[in-house]
Amino acid sequence: MFKLACPSCGAEVTFRSATSAIAVCEYCRSTLLREADAVRDVGKMAVALEDYSPIRITTSGMYAGKAFGVVGRIQLRYEAGFWNEWYILFDDGTGGWLSDASGQYAITLDSGRADDAPPFGQIIPGGAYVFEGVTYSAADLRTARCTGGEGELPFQVGAGWEARVADYRQAHRFLTLDYSDGPQPRRYVGKAVSLADLKCQLLREPDEIARSAGHLKGQAASLECPACGASISWRPAVAAHLHCPACGTESDATTGTVEIMEAARREAMMPTTLALGDVAKIDGHAFSLIGLMRCREVGETEAWTEYLLFSEAAGFLWLVESAAAWDKVKVLDSWPESVSASAVRLDGSAFTRMIAYGAEVIYAAGAFNWRVKVGDSVSITDYRGSRGTLSSERSPAEITWSLAQRVPASTVDGWFGKGGKLTAGAFVASLADAGSTRSDADPRASLRPLAIAFSAVLLLVNIPLSFMGSLYSWVVTLVAFIVLWLPVYTGLFEDKS
Repeated sequence: MFKLACPSCGAEVTFRSATSAIAVCEYCRSTLLREADAVRDVGKMAVALEDYSPIRITTSGMYAGKAFGVVGRIQLRYEAGFWNEWYILFDDGTGGWLSDASGQYAITLDSGRADDAPPFGQIIPGGAYVFEGVTYSAADLRTARCTGGEGELPFQVGAGWEARVADYRQAHRFLTLDYSDGPQPRRYVGKAVSLADLKCQLLREPDEIARSAGHLKGQAASLECPACGASISWRPAVAAHLHCPACGTESDATTGTVEIMEAARREAMMPTTLALGDVAKIDGHAFSLIGLMRCREVGETEAWTEYLLFSEAAGFLWLVESAAAWDKVKVLDSWPESVSASAVRLDGSAFTRMIAYGAEVIYAAGAFNWRVKVGDSVSITDYRGSRGTLSSERSPAEITWSLAQRVPASTVDGWFGKGGKLTAGAFVASLADAGSTRSDADPRASLRPLAIAFSAVLLLVNIPLSFMGSLYSWVVTLVAFIVLWLPVYTGLFEDKS
C-alpha cells in the first residue's frame, strides 16, 4: 500500500495495489499518475454517474477461491447505453475486472495479448473464437468512451478515453478482446457471475441506491418532455433513455439533463393493459413498470407488448403480453449450448428449435436501460422445452438469450393488485397453445380457438343425423372438419425461417 498527499488539494490518496497506474482523488477529482515513488497530476477525472449498481469501492467478495476487494471504477458510454468496469484487487496482489452492465456481471482476468484474434472490424455477433479448446461466440461489439471514474486503476485513463471491445460467451464462460490500445488486442478470460455467487459484502442497500441514483435524487423523478411538455416519469441513472408517452419524442438523460435525440410526430398514447408507474410484488421484490414497447413480427399486423420492470433489490425483469397469454422473461447470464442444428441445452434441459422470425418496435414509452427507438428490429429464434421458451435475439451489434416462462393472467393480476381485471381473457387463453409465446403473431395460429368451438357445434348437430343411416351426412361432416382445420394446420406447419 502506497499513501501520499494529493498535489492539488493535499488530501491523502492511497494506492492499494502495486500495479495501479493511476488513482483519482476523491476530494478534488484530480487524476494522479504514479511514477516510481511520486505522482503527477494529469488532470481532472469526471465524476462517475451514481447509478443503480449495488457495487461500490470497498465491496468485497470471493472468486475462484480468492478474496478480492473493489478499488476502482471506470464508466463507459456507447451509442445505446453505458456500463461500469470495476477494478478488483485480490489478496495475492493480482488484479481483475468486474463488469457490471444492466444487472449482468462477469469477472475477467488478463491473459495477455491475443495474437490469433480477428481484426475488430471483421467481428460479427455469433462469430466464433477458439481459446484453449473452447469455442466462444461473439456476444456484442462496442466502441465506447470513458465518461467518468474513481478510485485506482491499472492504466492511465481519462474522460474521453475510447475503448473498443468484443465480448464472447460460451455457457457460463466469458471472454473479452480489448482493442483499445491498437489492432492487437489484449485477452481477458473469466465467467459470468452473480453477486450471490461472489458472496459479496458491503454492497449498497436498495434504499441507498434509490436515494443516490443519478443527479436527481429520489426513488422516482418526473420531468417535462422537452418537445411537448408532457410529464415523463423515470428513475434517474436506472433507465435514462426516455420516450414521451404523449408525442413519442426520444430523449437522453444520462448526464442529468434532458436532450432530445430524435423528435417524433405527435401521436396519442397507445392503450396497454399495464401502465407506466404500475407497481408489482414479484417473488418477494417490489418492481416498478418503467418502460413499455409494442412489437410485431416483420410483415405482420398482430402485435405484442413488452413491459420493462425494475427493482432496486432484484434488477430488471420483462413481462410480455401477447394475444395468447403472459410470459415472464429473464435475460440469461449463462448461455445455452448447441446440441445440433435444431436443438440447444440449458442447465441440462433440452430445447428444440421451433421458429425464426424478425421483430420490430412500433411504439415505445417510458424509460429504458438502453436506447430503443421505433423501427429497431432484431432476428429472433425460439426454442421450446419443458422449462419454457428460449429466445435468441440478434442485432447488428449483439446477441442476447432470454428464457420466457408462461404465467397465468390471474397471477399477473395478483402481482399488480388489479382486482381481477386481467382475467377476462382467461378462457380464450386456455384454448391457445400452451407453448405459444410472443412469436405467435401468425393470424392462422390464432384460429385454433374458433376451430375448436365450431367443431364442437358441428358434432353436436350432425352426429344424431349421421346415426340415422345417411352416409351423405358423414361425408358432409368430414369435409366440414377439413375446411375448419386446414387453415390452422397450414399456419402451424409453415416454415417461417
